[in-house]
Amino acid sequence: MLDLAEGVERVRRHLKLAFNIEEFTITVAKQEKDQTNSREVWKYNIDYESGGKHGKAMLEIDAETGDVILFQRDSQWRF
Repeated sequence: MLDLAEGVERVRRHLKLAFNIEEFTITVAKQEKDQTNSREVWKYNIDYESGGKHGKAMLEIDAETGDVILFQRDSQWRF
């Protein structure tokens, strides 16, 4: 099971590889069951700068495998 630090490293790697985003802030991180209640996931709200513009995104990572399940720009989780 990924702990918070391992999850943040997965977020960092995904943002760098997929979007060339290196500087970001995690505003919320929460571990919980997914919508189907079948697996543990980490959910993150992220603020970042890209091309001189401010952006935000939400990201969901499988807490067991570290696989990215969801990445959505211009959106945030509401807890």
